[in-house]
Amino acid sequence: MAFKKVGKKQAILAGSIFAVVCLLTYYFIYNPMNLEKYPILPQETQVAKQDSKIKISPNADITQRIIYLKCNEEEVIKTKPAENIIGLNYQQVQNIYSGWTIDKFDNLEVEMTLKVDSYCREHANNMFIGVKDGYVAVYYGKPGNKAILKEVTKISLANIMPQDVEELKRGLVVQSREELLRTLEGMQSR
Repeated sequence: MAFKKVGKKQAILAGSIFAVVCLLTYYFIYNPMNLEKYPILPQETQVAKQDSKIKISPNADITQRIIYLKCNEEEVIKTKPAENIIGLNYQQVQNIYSGWTIDKFDNLEVEMTLKVDSYCREHANNMFIGVKDGYVAVYYGKPGNKAILKEVTKISLANIMPQDVEELKRGLVVQSREELLRTLEGMQSR
């Protein structure tokens, strides 16, 4: 097979065309300036089309999932969009909900998740006195299997009357920190 000799002008023209194709490819695919116009979405985000034309409609369903890391509880809130987010695209919504992860985004459905290093309302606002390993204990939450142990006191069940032990086993709900301290103090003095 014989190679045809290419002239200098033809080589320069071919090289120029190749360079233009490479520059255009870079510009439309990798150009950092295009990221504002076409934002890169997290890999787990589901969208119908990845462009700024997708905007939240007034009929969209908004699902907000809040995960409380200290008690591993999850709260799910489903609403329609507030007026101030109707018509916004993915990037604009991400700017408003900056701590949230947007899991799904299209004009009729938005799902987002927020992880909070705290207790849920049930655990943060409720405490009760119960039993743990033969001692009086304090729990977050309400009596039941979702309660979270706060602390085990040095008050032995051996020093408490049997009817009070039964009440503690069911869980003695306290309404305030002051009531908790008074009750524990009363148990210690017996």
